Amino acid sequence: MSLENEVTSEKILESAFATHRHNVNVDEARLACEGAMEEWDSVATVETAFRNSLEPRHSVMPHITVHQALVFFQAHVLSVQLTEVRGSVEPRGLCTLLSCLLGPPELHDHLMAERDLVFAIAQCKLDMSEPVHLRMLRTVYRRLTGAQVDCPRYGSHWEHIGFQGTDPGTDLRGVGMLGLLQLLYLSNSPHLFPLARDIYRVSADDRQNFPLAAMSLNMTRIALQALRHGELNRECNHHQLVMEVVNQFYAAVFHHTLHIWTSQHKTIRDSGYVLKDVEFYCRGNVRAVLRDLREQLASYASARSCDKPCLPGSFQDLLTQAKTEVFI
Repeated sequence: MSLENEVTSEKILESAFATHRHNVNVDEARLACEGAMEEWDSVATVETAFRNSLEPRHSVMPHITVHQALVFFQAHVLSVQLTEVRGSVEPRGLCTLLSCLLGPPELHDHLMAERDLVFAIAQCKLDMSEPVHLRMLRTVYRRLTGAQVDCPRYGSHWEHIGFQGTDPGTDLRGVGMLGLLQLLYLSNSPHLFPLARDIYRVSADDRQNFPLAAMSLNMTRIALQALRHGELNRECNHHQLVMEVVNQFYAAVFHHTLHIWTSQHKTIRDSGYVLKDVEFYCRGNVRAVLRDLREQLASYASARSCDKPCLPGSFQDLLTQAKTEVFI
C-alpha cells in the first residue's frame, strides 16, 4: 500500500471514530459497561463453582430423544434382567373364571417380547458411569430448568426438579430406568410440551408445589401395574404397540393427577390420598383417561395459534430465567 493510501485510510478511520464519539450517549455507554461487568462477574462465579467440583469439565452433552434411549435399551438389556421379569399376574381360583368372563383380553403373542422389555427396563438401575444413562438424566434436567450447562452427577441441584436427594438413583430404585425414560418422554416430547409446562408450573407453585420427579415416578409405578395386570392389553393389541401405549398411559395418568390437584386445590399433604384415588380410577378407566389426554392435547394445539408456542427450554421461563448458580 502506498503512503498516500495509508494517509487516506487513517483519515477515514479518524472520521469514523469522531462520528462514533459524537453519536454515543455517555450515560448509556456507562450503563452498558456496568451491565457487562455484572454479567462477567456472574460467569466468574459459576466458573469458580465448577473448579471446586471434583468432576472434570466437559462440553455440554447433546439432548437424547426417547427413541434413541429406547434403541439403547433394546440393544443393552441383559439376559439376567429379562429372566427377572415378572410378567402379567395370573388369576387363581374363582378369579380365573371371572377373568375369562369380565377381565381384559390376552396380549397378542407377538407383543410379549416388547412387554417384557418394558419390565426389563424397570429392572435396570441407574448407572452414572453409563453415558446414555447420564445423557437421559441431564437432558431431563436441562429441559425442565432451561440450564445451558451440564450439571454434576451428584448434588443438591437434583432437588430442583423433584428428586428427594443428591443421588437420583435412590429414587429410581422402585421403577428403575423406566421411571427416567418416562420422565424423558414427558419433558422431551414436542406434543407433550404444553402438558409438561403446566405440570412444571404447578410443581413450583408456592402453595400447591410437589416434587415433580418423585410424582412422575409414582405415575410410572401406576402405568407399570396397569401393564402387569393386563389393563393395557386392549390398547396394546389395538395399536400393536406396548411401549408407546405405556408411555401414553403414563402421560394420561399425570394429566388426570394434575387436573385433580389443581381443580380440588390439593397440596403435598394430600398426595397419599390423591395417588390412591388416581390409581384406582385410571386403572379402571384406561380408555377414558387416554381420551381425556388426547382432548387436552388438542385443546393445547388449538390455543397455540392465540398464544406463544411452548418451545424447548421454556418450562423454567414461566418462573425465572435458567439459573446455573444452583450448582454452587
